[in-house]
Amino acid sequence: MLGWSREELAERCGIHYITLCNFELCHCAVKPVMARLLRLTFISAGVLLIDGDSSGGPGVCLAMPPR
Repeated sequence: MLGWSREELAERCGIHYITLCNFELCHCAVKPVMARLLRLTFISAGVLLIDGDSSGGPGVCLAMPPR
């Protein structure tokens, strides 16, 4: 969606690359601070995080073109 590599995501959100890889591979749980950093990074890049409701489940969409 954004065209970012793992390395770029790690740099943008300030989370160590290995930590992101371990999370992606389900080798560790997401700590609340990590979840907040990821959420803020995606939101600032224009990603809308959609909560699930009676009309559908959770999802994501791009609110604006990536910068």
